[in-house]
Amino acid sequence: MREPKRITGQFTWVPMDKRRDRFGLPLPPRKPEKRTPKYWLIRDYGDLYFINNTNDIIDFVSSSTGGFETCDDEVLPISGKDYHYENVMPQEAVKIEGYDNYYDLDYVLQVEIIVKSKREGTLQIISSPQKGGVKKETVLLWNR
Repeated sequence: MREPKRITGQFTWVPMDKRRDRFGLPLPPRKPEKRTPKYWLIRDYGDLYFINNTNDIIDFVSSSTGGFETCDDEVLPISGKDYHYENVMPQEAVKIEGYDNYYDLDYVLQVEIIVKSKREGTLQIISSPQKGGVKKETVLLWNR
């Protein structure tokens, strides 16, 4: 098992219609987003974090990685169990994967996350497979 990491207050979700580009200018106009995410992922350099954006304590969060690499005509599978957390607090981010920004670029990777909470029950969420893993951020479950 890899080293767990918990962060509070570092990541804030901003709707696409309110975001700015790298120069501080507004992005092209978009339809306003009225929903907020309950659970979302964000990549901070090589680390991928699961964010509990609710007011509830999540009893258990577990993650595992899967994917593949191709080499000539061969396909090499990748899998592993990585991180487990209990009592994930509201607005807390927990590290669920670590990527190498050079060596992992050739791998097609996805993350499976299991979330157990009193309100949602047990959820199994699988990110879409992407070369190099999750790129920036992904909303996993929206509030209504």
